[in-house]
Amino acid sequence: MNYYPLIRGRQYDLLALKEAVEKDALSPHVLPVIEPVKDLPALTAVAKAFTARKHLLFVVQNPQVGRYGLLASPVHRAALSPWVQSARYFDGQTGALIIAETLAQVVALPNGQVSLIPAGARFRRLHLKHAAYLEDHTPTRERTEDYHLVQREFYQYPQQTLPGSGFADYPLATRHYDERGYPQRALSLHLLFEQHEQLWVQHFTSVNNEDFSHPQDKFFEAAAPLSAWLTATPKASTPALRELIELAAARHFPGAGVLRKLQLRHFLSVMGHYLDTSF
Repeated sequence: MNYYPLIRGRQYDLLALKEAVEKDALSPHVLPVIEPVKDLPALTAVAKAFTARKHLLFVVQNPQVGRYGLLASPVHRAALSPWVQSARYFDGQTGALIIAETLAQVVALPNGQVSLIPAGARFRRLHLKHAAYLEDHTPTRERTEDYHLVQREFYQYPQQTLPGSGFADYPLATRHYDERGYPQRALSLHLLFEQHEQLWVQHFTSVNNEDFSHPQDKFFEAAAPLSAWLTATPKASTPALRELIELAAARHFPGAGVLRKLQLRHFLSVMGHYLDTSF
């Protein structure tokens, strides 16, 4: 079974993919799908890194969100190769991977087409052997400080219970894409971990959230339990998580972008372990 993380191509998400394939021994069952949203040199750098490591990557050729798809001639393009292949939202054209969003599109797919399709019951009844089911898994809250009330949330069932040839989602994001983002009073870290062949997300949230100031102190508050949590949850150990712990121990706040990058690297590493070891 393969996992297709659908990743909108923001700067730090692209850097996370590049470092994941170069540093983290990315599982061959983790096959990222990049939907470019900005014209960034990191897009070509990611494609080169995946080609160099001979790891399969898909790049959406007709992105539906962001500015990239509106450009007549983007400066930065991912060069297609046997390792960097085309993905498309269904538009009647061919691609190595097709993202279908309606039942009419799904039934029009060619036989044997590798595809991402919705996870609803009427789609599953088609029993498409080459389809992976795309879901919107990431738990969200209107206010970041509200994650402190939940702390742990379910993410994915054991893989032997899942239909199709794989599954897909928007790691650390949702189907809805907002290019701007909004300031939050709290800072929260969202870390995937495996338990009893299931996947869960643990939230680590700052405590003193009266205003928007002192993000570095809020990072130290959120990261304070990480070492003890890792001791109690050793299967969650990844290079990226250890980097987070080292940053907190050194009292160094690297900025929100780097925190995002490390969380995504950690997510992909844990997902790879889940796919490589579950039966």
